[in-house]
Amino acid sequence: MKKKLSTDTEVTDVPEVPEQDQGQDTEPKKRNVKKIINIVVNVLLVIAILLAAVCTYVSFVSTSGNGVPSILGVRPFTVQTDSMYPTLKPGDLIIDVAVKDYRELRVGDIITYWTIIEGNRVLNTHKIAGIYDGGDYLIFETMGEKSEQADPLTVHESEVVGVYKFRVPGVGKVLDYLQTPTGFMIVIVLPVLLFFIFHLVQFFRVLFEYQNVKMLIKYEQERGRTEDLIESQIRDEKEREEIRRAAMEKERAEMEAELREKLRAELLADMVKNNGEKSEDSKNK
Repeated sequence: MKKKLSTDTEVTDVPEVPEQDQGQDTEPKKRNVKKIINIVVNVLLVIAILLAAVCTYVSFVSTSGNGVPSILGVRPFTVQTDSMYPTLKPGDLIIDVAVKDYRELRVGDIITYWTIIEGNRVLNTHKIAGIYDGGDYLIFETMGEKSEQADPLTVHESEVVGVYKFRVPGVGKVLDYLQTPTGFMIVIVLPVLLFFIFHLVQFFRVLFEYQNVKMLIKYEQERGRTEDLIESQIRDEKEREEIRRAAMEKERAEMEAELREKLRAELLADMVKNNGEKSEDSKNK
């Protein structure tokens, strides 16, 4: 069916959707949106908890293996300088593993070790430039990628904390930020707090709904008992009414029978009296 507008433009009538159908379509959409929100919130919570666990473990808990963080023998570090550029860049997260046999290390391997720089004992990551056998131990000479000379201090094998395996570009900056009070608060504590508040609200919401349903059920039960009581009273009243009606019917029937008997007796008495009078009259004649 077509209608013609004043501008000579033809449009096709679109059947209107009943309001009830629209409401029915909206409900599943709302439920799907709630499910998606819950899934997203739960995923964010899991990520936040994992990050919190890793940061806490790395920063405060695990200091085994020459005093460096270790997770099942895996040791993450953040590159702070460009001394190993372009192999390693500042901000990269590098993954080392514990060295089981120092004699398996070779020239060119990248190791992380304790050394002294500007009077401070710090961790450094450089490649092995030379290996010297000290008898019961090994001494390693190290150097950076950008440097043409070896580092001034050699490294005793006991100072080696891990051998480099692979890097994750840029993630080291994130890890460093997470280990700061501000980063830990914004990225870890705040999402966990928001998640806790969200689920607390959900809990009380479900609790209130449960209480409402419980009260509704109790109301329906009380209403059912009241209706049963009213119906019982109505039935009792009907039964009493029927008993009264039956009693009245019986009483009326008895009264009618008694009246009939009295009437019959009176009629008989009149008949006898009339017959007597007729007999007397006949004798007199």
